[in-house]
Amino acid sequence: MDISSMELNRGWGLFGRGWNNFKTDPLTWVLVVVIFFLISLVLNLIPLLGGVLMAVISPALVAGFMKIAHDIEQGEKVGVGHLFQPIQDAQRRVPLLLLGLVALLATVVMAVLMAVFVGGAVQMGATGDAVSMPLAGIGFFGMIVIFLMYLVIFAMLAFSIPLVYFRGVELGDAIVGSIKGTIANIGPLVIFSLIYFVLAFFAMLPLGLGFLILGPVVFAAVYGAYEEIFAGSVEPEVIEAEEA
Repeated sequence: MDISSMELNRGWGLFGRGWNNFKTDPLTWVLVVVIFFLISLVLNLIPLLGGVLMAVISPALVAGFMKIAHDIEQGEKVGVGHLFQPIQDAQRRVPLLLLGLVALLATVVMAVLMAVFVGGAVQMGATGDAVSMPLAGIGFFGMIVIFLMYLVIFAMLAFSIPLVYFRGVELGDAIVGSIKGTIANIGPLVIFSLIYFVLAFFAMLPLGLGFLILGPVVFAAVYGAYEEIFAGSVEPEVIEAEEA
């Protein structure tokens, strides 16, 4: 699997690529974001099970967003049905759902770490005695561990979804490839993330309506990053066709 390194300025340049993708068909993009939100809202009304189900199917739905970005860049017509194409794909559906389970387990581990380190530190720091003061440092260490865990989860998932869906890469290899691609491009991706956090703050101000635009731009931008980082990879189907 060939991995390329992006220039540092791609950290903000990817937003331009995402915006160009969005403005090609803004109606479809806005509609699929609304549909995604409604699916999430309905499922989360179901106690416990709904949240688990949403977490499991999310990678397949994200792959649907990336399918829209891919087809727009290829000059093909897109529609809201693209959102559900990955989950309808008999070959890709199972690995995408398994990726959702991996993401869910990673999120649970991070939540446990947060409860152990942060909660424990707050409780010990509240006593204020001399014995607890050295132990309060565990809370700071715990925050570092949680932050690193977040970075690991991001690295695992950022590009594993498109690698599984577009290239047919095996689940384990896709996760490893995503981590390697993230590490090789950590500079521009950190810049990209910082810009996103700033834009997300402003997107939340008008009742979150800004995400109707920011969401599609970011999905298309992440797809663009995947294309630029893994441009040398080839789909297994293409190899088979050439050999035939």
